[in-house]
Amino acid sequence: MAVSIEEARSAVLEHAAVLDAEEVSLDDALGRALAVDATAPNDVPPFAASAMDGYAIVAADTAGGSARLALIGEAKAGTAAGVSVATGTAVRISTGAPIPQGADAVVPQELTSLEGSAVTVEQAVRLGRHVRPAGEDIRAGGLIVHAGSLLGPAELGVLASLNIPRPSVVRRPRVAIVGTGDELTDPGRPLKPGAIRDSNGPALGGAVHRAGGELASRLRAGDDLDATVAVLSAALRDVDMLITTGGVSVGPHDHVRPALSRLGFREVFAGVDLKPGRPTTFAVGDDGTLVFALPGNPVSALMAFRLFVVPALDAMLGRDREVHPVQAIAAEDLPGALGRTTVVRCRTRLHEDGWYVFPTKSQESHILTSMLGVEALALVPADREFIAAGEPVDIEFVA
Repeated sequence: MAVSIEEARSAVLEHAAVLDAEEVSLDDALGRALAVDATAPNDVPPFAASAMDGYAIVAADTAGGSARLALIGEAKAGTAAGVSVATGTAVRISTGAPIPQGADAVVPQELTSLEGSAVTVEQAVRLGRHVRPAGEDIRAGGLIVHAGSLLGPAELGVLASLNIPRPSVVRRPRVAIVGTGDELTDPGRPLKPGAIRDSNGPALGGAVHRAGGELASRLRAGDDLDATVAVLSAALRDVDMLITTGGVSVGPHDHVRPALSRLGFREVFAGVDLKPGRPTTFAVGDDGTLVFALPGNPVSALMAFRLFVVPALDAMLGRDREVHPVQAIAAEDLPGALGRTTVVRCRTRLHEDGWYVFPTKSQESHILTSMLGVEALALVPADREFIAAGEPVDIEFVA
């Protein structure tokens, strides 16, 4: 018996566990989930620094409104001045340079004039002016980035400032893809009569990469049960997930489900009340390996991938498991199918009163070009034959 989209997603997430951790370079950590809390081993910045190009001084020297000070040295970014500032003296300083000992303020260069070895400060400067104190951004010992956080550019910069060159992140899921069918032919090879190009393999391979997975292999199985068992067995070596396309319905040449059964996989569900993508099947191995047997029609395969495989990959990567639908307005009639939730491929446009969705070309499951330019999926409920233009509809944005 087929299950609803919600039931299918819930079942998938029950079996999708966060993977173990690995250390990677900061250059390879973008978009990964941090596996352990990042705490600060030191203050950032580690020393009081100048916020301006100018002169480090004792603020009290300018209490009278101006001061003429002896220039005794220079502090550049990356080096200390090597001298201490005392009453009546000043040190030239660059932005980011350490504040010399004894100085308690910085006067910007444009508020001074230099004559030989003396600098004149032209107005009073308050205590601490243009001084960035040590630890102003981060205090030593503080919890800065929590485990489970997705590492974006800012997070990578913070980790670098904490001297964490190889953060511990959740490992990428290793995914194998197997296309089934004697009719499939790789691009670039001669096309025999009755054969078609294998579009699912490249499309799903790209989808795996975009979702954060690592493509372990992409194989092909013909319309034979023993051959399907052999290919699936090979694809399952050292992977966290297997995705198959085609051969999952009930025809005489559909061998994926019997092959999975022979290999010891337990079906969690077989069929979803979904259009397109109804034959989608989900199975689990004794070792926790997840198998998604997707339909052969290219749009059905991509829709099922977005609805079920992406949440599984998110969970395995330590990302947010929740689905976040948004309510939009149908700009045109959206087709439905009684008894099944219909997923309509749409473009979007933002108006003052919210998001509007426009269906792409033909919504048939074999029209792959209907996926071009898709920005969101509109979900027409199973109890509706259509949603009329102007009515609200739940959508999920496509990343």
